[in-house]
Amino acid sequence: MGKICTIERELYVPSPRKYVTTKATMQYIGLGLRREETRANVSSSDWSDTLRRRVSDDNGRTWSEWELIYKEAPKQGEFTQSGGPSQGGTGPYDPVSGMLVKPVFQRIIRGDPKEAMRAIWEGRRLFSDHGFYQLSPDNGRTWDQGHLLKYEEGPDFDPEDWGNPEYLRRNEMYIGDVLVTSRGTVVISATVPVEYRDEEDEKVPVQFPNTYREGCVAGAMCFVGKWNEGRKDYDWRTSNRIFLPRRVSTRGLVELDLSELRNGTLLLIMRGSNAGLDPLECPGRKWISVSEDGGLTWSPVRDLRYDTGEQFYSPASFAKTLRSSKTGKLYCFLNISDTPPVGNSPRYPLVVAEVDEEKVCLIKDTVTVIDTRDPERDSEHLQLSNFCLLEDRETKVMELYMTRLGARGPEPDLWTSDTYRYFIDFIR
Repeated sequence: MGKICTIERELYVPSPRKYVTTKATMQYIGLGLRREETRANVSSSDWSDTLRRRVSDDNGRTWSEWELIYKEAPKQGEFTQSGGPSQGGTGPYDPVSGMLVKPVFQRIIRGDPKEAMRAIWEGRRLFSDHGFYQLSPDNGRTWDQGHLLKYEEGPDFDPEDWGNPEYLRRNEMYIGDVLVTSRGTVVISATVPVEYRDEEDEKVPVQFPNTYREGCVAGAMCFVGKWNEGRKDYDWRTSNRIFLPRRVSTRGLVELDLSELRNGTLLLIMRGSNAGLDPLECPGRKWISVSEDGGLTWSPVRDLRYDTGEQFYSPASFAKTLRSSKTGKLYCFLNISDTPPVGNSPRYPLVVAEVDEEKVCLIKDTVTVIDTRDPERDSEHLQLSNFCLLEDRETKVMELYMTRLGARGPEPDLWTSDTYRYFIDFIR
């Protein structure tokens, strides 16, 4: 097969100062050409500050002034909140309800956030994750106050008491993707604790976030919502739960990508991790599951492969699918490694490939490198992951925003990194 796209790369936001990078995200708000861009300063793993936002009503031709959302994340006593319901961000439009449906991640942290992110690797959990959804009836101009997603009994979030222990340890989840389906439903994916007891498997040292609850591993499930016109809200059903043993993924299944294939089958692509395992005996893969009943029943987890049947290596990093309105094809953006990865590394190259929607695999001949390490300029600590992706609604060209983290070396130089914008134009 010939070339599937053209790729252009440009410097978008240079590192503002030593040991700090600026992460940029770009998205459309609702229907139309209104864009929202957010930027935040990042100097440690899984934590950021100085969050600001600007909007454009003409597809990025002109922009509002930058608005500071916060210099530091909001606090209540010894607790800090990252994420949570807000008036920013967006989600897909549901024509049944007339609503935009936005998935919301919330993390409540006890004590210093940077210390909490380090402590998890020592087996100390100083934070709790939950998932919400918010609805907008006016194309993203305003959002309601948010609804906690629940898979078990437990209290709602109390804005006056962030540290309620019953709330912190009930309905914990790492929220994933949201999808409006052709069946007229809304599906939200999430990483949740799944009960799994196996004496030999429990000898494998667990890694964050595979530590939600004693006797459990971090698996995946979905919430399937049907609009209730009387309540002006969704009625939710929960799916079965899927998982991998610790001896296959020591960090469970996280960063879930959800898409619908042409025949109506739903596809979950999930990040696993072989951190702490022998990388040859337990190679890093991308993991998938499919549902043929709209997201209520998911198949056993298996590795994503090429259409030739061949396996490939992939580190612990997320994958993202997006259907091109130009070609009509579904594409997957992910890291595929030349050598067996060890946990998160190496996170290069970053590639794109067409999804075979009948066989549910990647078409090997379409694999195209978007970016990779230049051994003469980039350190071996380079990470080409954690990107933001959208399709320009006028030109139909994909835009990908990504920080080339670690190009200058390991920590603390890891964070002295520039953010780039990539234009990916698929060929019909």
